[in-house]
Amino acid sequence: MNAWKDIGIEVGVGDKGERAANAWALLHEIEGMLDELLNNDKESSIDLRGIPMSAADRTVLERVLGEGELTARITALGLSQVRETAIHGVWWVTHYNTEDTVVAEFLEVSSCPDMLRSHADDIRDTLENLRTQLAQHQE
Repeated sequence: MNAWKDIGIEVGVGDKGERAANAWALLHEIEGMLDELLNNDKESSIDLRGIPMSAADRTVLERVLGEGELTARITALGLSQVRETAIHGVWWVTHYNTEDTVVAEFLEVSSCPDMLRSHADDIRDTLENLRTQLAQHQE
């Protein structure tokens, strides 16, 4: 009789045969977070740097989440990149320092990540700027 290991079924395994249990646990958590976003308008995020992840975990996570249609690069106190995943409502947000080293990485479950939203103070400041330009144009 064959041993269990000879059956050839590998669940939760990355490209090089490493286990990827954390990725699958994260994906189940994301499923619940999406349900909360959809039904209760509750946004949430996962700090990927706070979770032990193997190369296999990252590979599985990237493969399952996939690539969406939108990528934004923000330059403020270093580069930040916001990538939509193929799962609508799930955004991969990466922050770099001035040496291009990743300093923070999150999966955000939101219709639009906070980083891409205009804040009221910024809107107020630019509204005043626009009003000044319009007043000058009328003179």
